[in-house]
Amino acid sequence: MSIKLYHLNAQGLRVAVSAVGALAVVAAIFVAKWGFAHSAATRSDTIDVVSLAADLAPDDPQTHYALAVLSEKTFVTEDIERAVREFEKAVALSPNNYILWLDLGRARERNGDQPGAERALRRALELAPNYSRVQWALGNTLLRQGKNDEAFAEIRKAVAGDAAYTNSAATTAWQIFDGDVGRIRTAIGDSNRANASLATLLAGKKRFDEAFFIWEALPADEKRTTFKETGDLLHRQLVEAGKYRFASRIGEPNAATQSSGIVTNGGFEEPVTIQTSNIFSWQIADGAIPRIGPTDGQKHGGNYSLLMSFGQAVKSIRQVSQTIAVDPGSGYVFQLYYRSDLKTQAKLKWEILTAANGKIISTTDQLPPAPDWTAARAVFTVPEDIDGVTIRFVAEGCDPANCSLSGNIWFDDFSLKAGN
Repeated sequence: MSIKLYHLNAQGLRVAVSAVGALAVVAAIFVAKWGFAHSAATRSDTIDVVSLAADLAPDDPQTHYALAVLSEKTFVTEDIERAVREFEKAVALSPNNYILWLDLGRARERNGDQPGAERALRRALELAPNYSRVQWALGNTLLRQGKNDEAFAEIRKAVAGDAAYTNSAATTAWQIFDGDVGRIRTAIGDSNRANASLATLLAGKKRFDEAFFIWEALPADEKRTTFKETGDLLHRQLVEAGKYRFASRIGEPNAATQSSGIVTNGGFEEPVTIQTSNIFSWQIADGAIPRIGPTDGQKHGGNYSLLMSFGQAVKSIRQVSQTIAVDPGSGYVFQLYYRSDLKTQAKLKWEILTAANGKIISTTDQLPPAPDWTAARAVFTVPEDIDGVTIRFVAEGCDPANCSLSGNIWFDDFSLKAGN
């Protein structure tokens, strides 16, 4: 085996080494420049710095993307046009990045180029066919071009993939179809989630009957779980509007079986909570005196009654009340049982008021001391425009200047029955 030797003279060696060194320096400068530009583009929020970065690294899609994003934020016409150009450079350098196409489509639309926006968004959809944000963007762009059928086809897919779009979809369809519920449901889909959103939208538009019946058709288990927040919102809307019959069946634990003319927990067999948010349960004002709560020491029926214990010479009374859904124009008999050893000059009674405005409809007779369980009643007719009443215990004439209550009073077996 022979070995060949190559001899380089000193001058040739120096040239070769110099060339390699020069290339290394150029490469290092290029890498450093690219690295600086990329880092500046991703970290800086100054448009001049990012513009310099795009000049230093013109083949980096990130520098153009960053410059486009910052240019959009100025809201200057020239900058919006520059944003479109920079997005176009970015997608040219990274044509398979759906985010770049998505943002290009949005930028083109803001710049008034709807056909160009649609083309970009359709390309984004090709790259990410199952992404809701892309479907949503394309759907809205098509809507603004009057392509409603195509638009809502994409919007329905967006809603199916991401529930966060549901309310916006319902609102958009409402505006497009001028509140036509049938067309809205066709447009956004007849899913349970879409119907839940539509119910709250209808309530917000004061179309309460439609809102309630759409809500009623939803599965009971989903109303208690998936749509609980929606139900709570709808419940508040109905209460604020004075629609107590509907509200009593929405957003509460026993709503599915709640009907008009029912006193909730009338025998105090279930827990009684101070200041509950459920107006269709007992409402007891906060405070320590008088002491109020269920007791098994005295009862008319069942295992418990409600005790109000005043002790000695109490000067005030904590309010106890409950709102009840009723049928407008109907007659009712309100009844309760009590026993009392209270000593007071105040006139103790229960009032029935309209829930919406607090107008007194009827009262029981005065409740004098009674060593045995005694019935108290009030007969009333609900006004035609009212579907909720409030029952409330009062001590008439009781104010700190002339009121003194001592002793105890027990209540049990509240009921409300149709009839006169």
